Amino acid sequence: MSGRHLYLVAVAAILGCSSGGGTSGNPPVLVGGSRMARILSGDEIAAAHADVTTAYDAVSRLRPNWLAGHGVTSGSNASGTQYAVVFVDGEPYGDINSLRNIPVYHVGDIHYYDITEAGARFGIRGGSSGVIEVRMKSPSSS
Repeated sequence: MSGRHLYLVAVAAILGCSSGGGTSGNPPVLVGGSRMARILSGDEIAAAHADVTTAYDAVSRLRPNWLAGHGVTSGSNASGTQYAVVFVDGEPYGDINSLRNIPVYHVGDIHYYDITEAGARFGIRGGSSGVIEVRMKSPSSS
């Protein structure tokens, strides 16, 4: 009997410590290399208030590690950069400084793709530190 009670207590403890996922409708906030750390939502940008006026300001304040150089990959492609390149709505836009030309009030969300994800999604070859993709708000949501 005591073994059975111990089992029930252990199950109750595990269930009590779980996050109860899905009841609030909000996705979990994860850290590190997780999916949530790679997305900067428009709501999160808006919560940063008035001192954020460009996409560059938003990224530098809320996800500064996206702006860090990660080194150039050696190999046959010598045109690589140590910084991420910028795409807007799936199209090439420029280098990391081009984020300074995008007013934050036009931004729907911003995604970071590491070199592997960038290669799969955008065809970026070695030498790049990935892609920062800005997705603009639709004209009706501005």
